[in-house]
Amino acid sequence: MPFTNPEYRRKYRREWYAKNKESEKAHVKRRKLEIKKWFQNYKGSLVCSKCPESHPATLEFHHKGEYKKEKAIGNMVDDGCSIKRIVMEIKKCEVVCANCHKKIHYQMKSNKF
Repeated sequence: MPFTNPEYRRKYRREWYAKNKESEKAHVKRRKLEIKKWFQNYKGSLVCSKCPESHPATLEFHHKGEYKKEKAIGNMVDDGCSIKRIVMEIKKCEVVCANCHKKIHYQMKSNKF
């Protein structure tokens, strides 16, 4: 079976992409827009866990210390990662506004000294 051969699959995929480049680019662009819209709606339903701030532009995701950060949430959205993968990363985080986020990191740095 040729598809079990990794080299054959790579060659086939390269040839397919060369023939379908424009439609593939359009598909990726649509997908990224859908993910960004989903993320904007999702952030619109959140509130800072430290204060009453709820404006989506100010809300950030602070990775809790016990979890290993795969990637920044914003970068995952921009890169077009799947919503499932983004949600898994968000579960490792605490929602905080930008000011509270800065205070958390200031406190973390102060405790190191």
